[in-house]
Amino acid sequence: MSKYKVGDELIIISNPDEETEKIRSYTGLSVEEDYAKISWAIKILDVKYDKPNVELTYRNMYGEKTKVFAVCTDVENFDTEKVLEKALLKAFQNEIINISVEKNTRKL
Repeated sequence: MSKYKVGDELIIISNPDEETEKIRSYTGLSVEEDYAKISWAIKILDVKYDKPNVELTYRNMYGEKTKVFAVCTDVENFDTEKVLEKALLKAFQNEIINISVEKNTRKL
């Protein structure tokens, strides 16, 4: 990410390649003896709360920008942390589905 000051305005330019590399470094699959571990990473770009909804914008390890939505079913006890967690789970679910589809459609 680069920051430039032009007059009184600060302009921030993010480097998608840098973000993608960082996301890839956090993502992996490892096997040790009889145990396997998977880790997955995304970059959270924006979170918008509109009670009872949340809109999560994120970037995946391929540099693709994606939005997911989640709804809090208990509006009276709206909890930003829980509804954000729900949106993040949807994002990770989408990414796992995408990797499965990509792997199954790739020609070997």
